[in-house]
Amino acid sequence: MTIGAQFVPKRRDPAVDINALLLSAKKEVAQNYSTSLMSNTKWRTLFKALGTSGIDIKGIAVKFVGESQEWSPVFPILYPPHAYVDLWPLNVCPLVEIEWIEFRRIVVEKRPNNVPPALLPQDVDAIRAVIDATGKRFPIEVTEQGLRIVGHLK
Repeated sequence: MTIGAQFVPKRRDPAVDINALLLSAKKEVAQNYSTSLMSNTKWRTLFKALGTSGIDIKGIAVKFVGESQEWSPVFPILYPPHAYVDLWPLNVCPLVEIEWIEFRRIVVEKRPNNVPPALLPQDVDAIRAVIDATGKRFPIEVTEQGLRIVGHLK
């Protein structure tokens, strides 16, 4: 899976101090969002459940706080410090930066050499079943494109 554009924001530069990034993200959320619906623990529970479920997750869309663009990283890998997740190729980021994550029914996979993108069906019902099986209450919205888990509300 590749990101929607070749541009990777400077704040995702590997040389960025991730603790400073965490503090900056928390400040942005406090100033620009009315409510946070997901904690680090809930994000980690979600990613762990989906990662160990055996479901073939073909792709995700992620919207970060303070950005207008959506990103399509590979499925998140839990990063050892509790407050972070690895969203390759976007690097490690604080979980608090996730405004929302969406599992789409159809994942558009870009391909090189002017080959048209592949349209890959994704079983969002199976994804929902895994999420529900955790026993946790996640802020899930059903959208036209699939399932969205909301981290923050404006």
